[in-house]
Amino acid sequence: MAAVRALQAPQAPPSSRIVNESNSATLPHPIRASIVTPQSSLARGDWGLKRALPSKSTSEKSSRPVVRMNALDTYEHVTDFESAADHTMTLEKFQELHMPMSLPSKVNYATSMTPRHQSPFESFVDNTETSKTLGEAGAKQFRHTGPWLAGQTEAEFAGYLKQIRRQKPELLQKMRERFDSKRYAEARKLAQDNGEDLENVKPPKITDAEFNTYIKSLREDPFALGPVVFELLDLPSAPTVPSERIGRKYFQSPGTKLSAPEYAVTGPPKTHPSAGLSYARSHASVYNHPQHGPQAYQKPVEARILRPKGRFKGRVSKAIAGVGGIAVEDLNAMTFIDQGTPPGLTAFDATIPGGAKYWVSPIRAAVDSDGRIGLSSYRAGSTAKAPYGIKDYKKPNAISITEAARQGAHAVPRMDGHRPNSPRFRAGAEKAPRKTMRGTEDIARSLMENLNAPKKD
Repeated sequence: MAAVRALQAPQAPPSSRIVNESNSATLPHPIRASIVTPQSSLARGDWGLKRALPSKSTSEKSSRPVVRMNALDTYEHVTDFESAADHTMTLEKFQELHMPMSLPSKVNYATSMTPRHQSPFESFVDNTETSKTLGEAGAKQFRHTGPWLAGQTEAEFAGYLKQIRRQKPELLQKMRERFDSKRYAEARKLAQDNGEDLENVKPPKITDAEFNTYIKSLREDPFALGPVVFELLDLPSAPTVPSERIGRKYFQSPGTKLSAPEYAVTGPPKTHPSAGLSYARSHASVYNHPQHGPQAYQKPVEARILRPKGRFKGRVSKAIAGVGGIAVEDLNAMTFIDQGTPPGLTAFDATIPGGAKYWVSPIRAAVDSDGRIGLSSYRAGSTAKAPYGIKDYKKPNAISITEAARQGAHAVPRMDGHRPNSPRFRAGAEKAPRKTMRGTEDIARSLMENLNAPKKD
């Protein structure tokens, strides 16, 4: 088996606070390949590696064993491996959602407008620095040859400057070619304005003095030098300049060429924007119910509330729920106005059987710059839940009464199990207005009146 190079583990953001980390915690994205073996080889512990793996840690521990290799052979002559079921199961759960991948975009939960879907597989956005279609008008790319300067540390930026200084002769030659093409375009524009024949226009000869004057003019004007540097070094566009620095001089970056505007703020993606999770290009699919036929909405998914709303680390936090193994923040609290807030969303409730859950309908899925899956979902409506007979959990009231008592004074079953054809009614019960039961005394009084009522012939 050929050795597969592991990806770089995601780095934690720099912080002056104490950060508690766990070596066994699930990473945001996999960095090593998952390995499976057929059942015939699994019984012998054969995984196609240098030595067999013990069944106590593989087949006896899980019904679907999947492993990842940390080291094929260590100093102690031991194969270092661990279970890879975390990311494997997350992939299978996500594929059951039937969600196409989208480019990242902000979701405004305060409105009912669904964010626009844009597939990362479109020809004008699915480009790298070597794509042939990059020269077309309006073409964008998700990767550049140069680094994202806003995400570099001071040491990384210093190392990048040393690399650029070694490439100074090649960069000056590219600058010379850029200046030649610019002067030739100006000459053609002047000839066109004067009504001259464009075929007779020849590229002007540029002297070294003119080229040095052009470089000095760029150094004096940061607004003009910024776009030239970003294009010459093929750098991703920097974030927008803060409003407090608009009045000062700064190196202006050109318009972003990245496939999504969110990448200009958080940086270009480390992988393809789809991350290989799904290759569907649109939501144009029909959800066919075996009894009710085609449906406008797919089957809702049950979301488990991991952390209710409240104060967390000294600030007001949003609710976090798990959908298909993905942690989702703020599942559209604005839609709970007309249907009520699900139990356990505003505060932790240990009395809910199996934990607090409710039903949602996923709408968008995207991968951010750090390789994390961003899932957006709305709460499932009654139209989406009706064909599948799904009902939300409703917490019982503080006063628990029997079904017969809930029916009020209309019918009370007999103790001997005999059920007459017509229920017994209290005299004048239909004409008299029903009283609202406010406590246990009212419930007991109503039951005694029903039992003492004369039998109707």
